[in-house]
Amino acid sequence: MAVISIIAVLGFDIILCIIEIPKMLQQKQIRELITFSVLLLLGTGIAVMKSFDMKVPNPSDFLAWVYSPVSDFMKSLLKP
Repeated sequence: MAVISIIAVLGFDIILCIIEIPKMLQQKQIRELITFSVLLLLGTGIAVMKSFDMKVPNPSDFLAWVYSPVSDFMKSLLKP
């Protein structure tokens, strides 16, 4: 089952690249092409990891970790 989903993701990525990259190169959108490539690689990597049932971290967990000291401080200030 994992192989089928990986093939589907890679097929979609190839089709997306065939459609979008020539347009960006023709219009000389180099920064957009770099951003597109980085996000596509990141998304593909996450999709492949999910296909293998690997634990993928949730971005909201990272935000909760970053802001937990602020939250604790605010709770201590508002504590009666």
